[in-house]
Amino acid sequence: MKIKVAIIGAGPSGLFAARELINKGIECLIIDSGKEALKRECPVSDRNLCLKCDPCQITSGVGGAGALSDGKLNLTYKIGGDPASLKRTPEEIQELIDYVDKIFLEYGVEDKTYGVDGEALEELKRKASKNGIEFISGKQRHIGSDKTKEIIDTFYRDLKSKGVKFLLNTKITDIKKSKDCFILKTNNGDIEAEYVIAAPGRAGAYWLRSQAYSLGIVSIYGPIDVGVRVEFPATIYKPIEKVMYDAKFRLFTGTYDDMVRTFCTNPQGFVTEEMYEGFVLVNGHAKKEEKSGNTNLAILSRINLTDPVEDTTKYGRSIAKLATTIGGGKPILQRYKDFIKGRRSTWSRIDKGLVKPTLRDVTPGDISMAMPHRIVLNIKEAIERLNSVIEGIASDSTLLYAPEIKFYDTKYPTSKFMETNLENMYISGDASGRSRGIIYAAVTGVLTAKGIILKEGK
Repeated sequence: MKIKVAIIGAGPSGLFAARELINKGIECLIIDSGKEALKRECPVSDRNLCLKCDPCQITSGVGGAGALSDGKLNLTYKIGGDPASLKRTPEEIQELIDYVDKIFLEYGVEDKTYGVDGEALEELKRKASKNGIEFISGKQRHIGSDKTKEIIDTFYRDLKSKGVKFLLNTKITDIKKSKDCFILKTNNGDIEAEYVIAAPGRAGAYWLRSQAYSLGIVSIYGPIDVGVRVEFPATIYKPIEKVMYDAKFRLFTGTYDDMVRTFCTNPQGFVTEEMYEGFVLVNGHAKKEEKSGNTNLAILSRINLTDPVEDTTKYGRSIAKLATTIGGGKPILQRYKDFIKGRRSTWSRIDKGLVKPTLRDVTPGDISMAMPHRIVLNIKEAIERLNSVIEGIASDSTLLYAPEIKFYDTKYPTSKFMETNLENMYISGDASGRSRGIIYAAVTGVLTAKGIILKEGK
């Protein structure tokens, strides 16, 4: 098969890139190892199968990992990326974010926002600042994990109607560069493309790095975030939820002066798991219709490695594999009281608590057995400090699930339009190391498409 532009990955970056290209009459093909959004299910009932699943339908398929998330849309340039790393001003990125938001609204996202309550917002900022915590505010939308797939399916069908081609359930095994095109080796035959946009998401970042190396594409190591998902009574978060649905807090720990941040808060939500080849991670989501009595959020410690050890991806994967081994193939669950006392949790101890876990397919245990001491101490200090803002989060019954790891580490020096040092090869989305979430990933997709459109003189 021959195509003008091959897009690897059907996540937000790939979908938005395809939309821009097809609207300019440039033919493109999206290749993904997963299924259509409405057909994506993960066989978690058979854990052994799921751990070997390639791909896991939670992270692969049309919509990417975001299609099975709760669909938080952060509509400010301050959250999810850095304008400078994209060689753009904050104003330019905000303009692109507003453009992406408008398209999401056209595909059926509810026109309701959070994070715009002025007086209450200022009071929360004051309270956080008083306790040495930075509160990063911004307008947000919440789609809901029970609605996200429907929105993505509308997007998908619109692209198909405009002429975008999709090749799903297809795994790319290798990328080669010939004199005048790229050759993508897949389980469904070879594809020749003049341009390639690589946007395989976090799940495909490790694979992409190996391909980039063989193609001579320059890359550099960056940080990763390692931590836990914290679950507590929803009533504790209510005062903050009224101000901002997914409030973003950041602090520096007292002992090591490491940056720790909160991520992906899910009011009245559910803790979930993500299966990867060889390990399992935790995450969280929230639905529009079905609600739990708990709220969950991630507390993540930033890890930077320097010479002679720089490979943060390998380090993060080793932590994930160790935790999965200790959990017997399942996430580890621990009460905060046990976490502080340095003892493992048991089901009898957990069931005594006020917080009932929304994810029970876990192994009660000791998180400190699976994570480096520095990260464990950072998490303890962060929860203690956050208790001054999210009052009650440091209670005995609070639950911690591990591990939660965000791999944003490998970055590729690119042009303003995300083109690498290899001509006509673009890298966008979370795998580029320059986006963290749906909106920024979509923005990078738009930028890659604009670069190709300029080259084609459209």
